[in-house]
Amino acid sequence: MQDVHLGCGYMSLNSYEVFVAIAERGSLAAAAHQLNLSPSAVSHALASFEEEIGFTLFVRNRSGVRLTAGGEALLPTVREVLQCNDKLRQQASKLLGLEYGTVRIGAFTSVSVAWLPKIIRSFSDLYPKIEVTIEQGGYDDVAEWIIKSQIDLGFIILPSPPGLDVAPLYADPLVCIAPAGFAPKSKAYITAPELADHNVVQQGEDYGKETQQVLAKHNVSIRSSARAIDDAAIIAIVESGLGISVMPQLALLNYRSSVQAFPFYPPESRVIVLASLSQESLAPAAKAMHQHIVEFVAAWSKGEGGTQS
Repeated sequence: MQDVHLGCGYMSLNSYEVFVAIAERGSLAAAAHQLNLSPSAVSHALASFEEEIGFTLFVRNRSGVRLTAGGEALLPTVREVLQCNDKLRQQASKLLGLEYGTVRIGAFTSVSVAWLPKIIRSFSDLYPKIEVTIEQGGYDDVAEWIIKSQIDLGFIILPSPPGLDVAPLYADPLVCIAPAGFAPKSKAYITAPELADHNVVQQGEDYGKETQQVLAKHNVSIRSSARAIDDAAIIAIVESGLGISVMPQLALLNYRSSVQAFPFYPPESRVIVLASLSQESLAPAAKAMHQHIVEFVAAWSKGEGGTQS
């Protein structure tokens, strides 16, 4: 980051970066570390920015800072300005035959584990000058980050929030995982109504939407004595014999365990999509990543880009 220069009747892009960094990190010290600036430089930049716009952006407290109402209202616009500036620089670089920029991606756990390492590795081979950053969270977290322009691209599932541009990627089959020795009535598959006969290990609400959709679709009520967020924790709880659970097949690919996986009949799935505010308005680096992800998942689903099980 360049030195911060403010004044002369205009607001510096560097002051925008300082403002966003403080808002995202929650303290001036953390923002200074992220931007490779001294704490005094960050404090001065913030003070100058607040003086120029005419109101306070943050309220200080013991744990750090929090946005004022005015700061909250201003943040999305400032992020949009920074995105536009990054897009301008990327387009100028592309005209010179360069591939420059930063791509910010949000994803939930199973995509982060099963797909993203290979996606980032292969993308970096093609575009070594493009920086890729990853944020992991639940479906709602990722959607919110896109809407607030905190990330460029995000993996979510259908139905998606209104206002997002989505590209369908993969229909991920849902399976019922059970401990060794468990046998559903058919022995080969399980039906949604059978879930009511067993203790079901659930995921946190934002992480287990596909389970809730299946239960609501079939009007099934279940009993549950355990709830977890992490895929590995769910698998471990089921493996120990404390219940069964519903998981996407993708979530099981990189875990070794003794759990059994039974398909549903009729089949159930979650549709994974790649979301953005607008595909057309993506910066060149993000647009290249969007195309790369779509092509990667298409090859993977055919067994060309990875191994399914």
